[in-house]
Amino acid sequence: MYYPYFRGKQFDLFALTALVEQNRLSSQIVPIIEPVKNSKTLKKFIDLFQQEKHPFYLIQNPQAGDFLTEDGLFYLKSLSLCKAMIVEQPIETLSEKPQLFVIGNSTPALESDWQTNQTTVLIPKEFRLLQKVKGEKILSQDVFTRLPKSSFYQECSDELFSDAHLTFRKNGFVGFSDFSIDSRIYYEHSYPSKRLSLHLVYFENERLRIHHFLSSEDALTQKDKFFELMDDVQEWANKLCGNTLTLGLELLFDAASKDKFPGMGVMRKAAVMHHMELMSRYLDS
Repeated sequence: MYYPYFRGKQFDLFALTALVEQNRLSSQIVPIIEPVKNSKTLKKFIDLFQQEKHPFYLIQNPQAGDFLTEDGLFYLKSLSLCKAMIVEQPIETLSEKPQLFVIGNSTPALESDWQTNQTTVLIPKEFRLLQKVKGEKILSQDVFTRLPKSSFYQECSDELFSDAHLTFRKNGFVGFSDFSIDSRIYYEHSYPSKRLSLHLVYFENERLRIHHFLSSEDALTQKDKFFELMDDVQEWANKLCGNTLTLGLELLFDAASKDKFPGMGVMRKAAVMHHMELMSRYLDS
């Protein structure tokens, strides 16, 4: 039903792994992983998800990163698991078919013959593609507002994140997808900022909203800025997840209680964990 798309960044994989280890990730959430780093973290993710029989897709032709070599692509093809393929050429010219097609660039998809297609397709909401592509479709949306500087979130600190979980079926899709707390555009590093930011989703009237928590610029250290954020998050805790904290929020509050700044990577991990656990609660309720 829900197919969140991840670029295989280390802390995103940490987040998903932690949720499966704690049995907090719904079986209705099927991550799609585009691997960019040939890392122990990726191997642990694959091993754990297979061991726990939690469904996921692995992109076998990633568009960036460590696997863009002949050996790297051969390794991905050799893995015995559910494969997804980004459409880079007309699908009728492919020698093997994956379990999931992913449409990014519309040109090769529009040049393909979809008349006999039986493979599920992850597809953006573009009229020409929706008219052309046959078969079951998963809606792909880029819903996170990514701004170049954290301070820009002051202009709109709270906004709608997504209501696709309410509308995807009536629009003819079998599932929905987004990039979690990230955007469609792949990037390795974020922009430097004088503020710390933390982006946390929450439900309001069954619609998913997101609040952009920001520190001040004048706190002396990253640690001080983190504690400022945690004070704000504490006030929002009930709105963010009700009476039961998500594992992601527990992780952040635990760091604050120990007088530690956990680092930007752990903050990212916690935000993704929070998002995935909230969606798990919603889908399983």
